[in-house]
Amino acid sequence: MVQVDLITGFLGAGKTTFIHKYIAYLSRRGQRIRVIENEFGSIGVDRTLLRDDDCDISDLTGVCMCCKGKDLFKKMLIQSAVQGYDRILVEPSGIYDVDEFFAVMSAEEVREHCRIGSILTIVDGQMDEGLTEEAKYLMFSQLLAAGTVIISKAQLFPEAVLGKTIGQLNLLLTQYGSPQPLGDDLCTKNWDDFTDEDFAAFQQSGFRILEHQRNTMEHDIIFHVKETADYCENIRDLEVRLRNLFSCADFGRVLRVKGHIQDLDKNWYEVNCAKDAFSIRPCKIKRGLLVIIGQELNEPALRQVFIPRKI
Repeated sequence: MVQVDLITGFLGAGKTTFIHKYIAYLSRRGQRIRVIENEFGSIGVDRTLLRDDDCDISDLTGVCMCCKGKDLFKKMLIQSAVQGYDRILVEPSGIYDVDEFFAVMSAEEVREHCRIGSILTIVDGQMDEGLTEEAKYLMFSQLLAAGTVIISKAQLFPEAVLGKTIGQLNLLLTQYGSPQPLGDDLCTKNWDDFTDEDFAAFQQSGFRILEHQRNTMEHDIIFHVKETADYCENIRDLEVRLRNLFSCADFGRVLRVKGHIQDLDKNWYEVNCAKDAFSIRPCKIKRGLLVIIGQELNEPALRQVFIPRKI
């Protein structure tokens, strides 16, 4: 019976970065690990961020594992279990409804091989105050089920900002009917200072199932993806264009940008950006797409963001 850990969190919270650290701990413990990645789009970007880790990775791309990809997700869990892995880490997209995870794990064919280990929810240290109601509900479902809520980038923000974020999270829980505010299940430690004891606690933190009013939604209708293979001039030009994406309302509500893009001199860059977290770095990859995720995206405006390829 293999244990399955769900590492969830809204778009750009830092799930992949945490999983990288968690894998290192589990590997030191001699565990054989399978990671199941689900991304909202047709390409697997986060897989490249974990490619050097001591684990096997399976992609579920192009469909959401809590909607149209649910049956395929079940098959991937069962296959991983019978292949002898000690632990399965599931990283869903940032718009994942955790109630659907419980539905999958309670299916008879899955229960024969797998059981839930821990649900860990990653939350950005500075909460976006402009989240839509749909986004807030998804965050609520992720918070409600968590055995531990782990604040990312906590060291970057003063105590007043972190306190405000925690207050907003508790307000979110209250608004949707949770009787239980965050307390001992909250971790605000600098991730660079995590010890094996911290990861052992995460591994054993379990999960919660609390009754609440459910909200169902079609993710591919409410949230949208734009993929581009266009160019930038150079890394400085790329940063300007990306920051404009997040700050200019003409493009719609951009929540996440990640993937790979080439400049005019044929240099490649790996992009992993949210509103308050920018990572742009040169990379050796020689192909790829840049993925833009958001709500009410303006397709014509987005087509003008980067330098178009010549046909």
